[in-house]
Amino acid sequence: MTRALVLGGGGPVGVAWEAGLAVGLAGEGVALGEADLIVGTSAGSITGSRLALQMDLPDLVSVVSQPLAVEAGATEGMGELMSAWGEAVARAQTPEALRVELGQLALAARTVDEGAFVGAEVFAQLEGREWPASFRCTAIDTGTGALLVWDQTAGVPLQRGVASSCSVPGVFPPVTIGAGRYMDGGMRTPLNADLAAGHDAVIVVSCLPLALPEGISDPMFDMMSGQIEAELATVRDGGAALEVIVPSQEFLDISDWGASLMDPGRAAGAYRAGIRQAAAEAARLRAVWSG
Repeated sequence: MTRALVLGGGGPVGVAWEAGLAVGLAGEGVALGEADLIVGTSAGSITGSRLALQMDLPDLVSVVSQPLAVEAGATEGMGELMSAWGEAVARAQTPEALRVELGQLALAARTVDEGAFVGAEVFAQLEGREWPASFRCTAIDTGTGALLVWDQTAGVPLQRGVASSCSVPGVFPPVTIGAGRYMDGGMRTPLNADLAAGHDAVIVVSCLPLALPEGISDPMFDMMSGQIEAELATVRDGGAALEVIVPSQEFLDISDWGASLMDPGRAAGAYRAGIRQAAAEAARLRAVWSG
């Protein structure tokens, strides 16, 4: 039996929650780090790389609790950034065209120096480490909108590959790898879960809710959730036993339903929420993970 783990994007708060889930589940006999394939997108690439390397996850919480260097006002301007993304969604005729437009936004944005971003502690801890055989992370080519999946064979330094997966357009600088510049893999979808198709047992972790409360709708959310459902269907159609972990009510409250995932001050609480949720999720996940 082959097992795959998919860790979705969700800022520093999502990193901490995923770390708490992994630590809590390991204590319940569900060792996510033993997966044959670990796919990380954005925040998931930070947590996933450390799981694959068997690094200490509780220590990660203090690292992501420190704000990444951003241009003054960048995070405060997330509302404007989301508006720009929304306008791009309205204009784009295809998902690929949307990603090209977001790539142009990323390249034009005033951000911190790329070297300062890649050199931040959360990425610097990976400097010089061998790429784990089980680990993959996603990024988007800012020029073409194409999805790239970095792995052990790509010849990309682990530090730079993970940083590219986390480069939120408009907030952080695109990361140079070879002749290209790359941004957050979550600009395709926050999960990219279809990359796990073909494995026997798959656990997918989403830092974002996959459904809105009754009576509430949002066009961007509807588009995203439709893409994610298609990805999950691809995994199921490949014959996998699939389980999806979505945010508990506690984590939804901490993250403001995803609106505050970039707030590092919430990371410690998110980690504790992950530990607690692991205990509630362990039985159903153990059944899949143990075959």
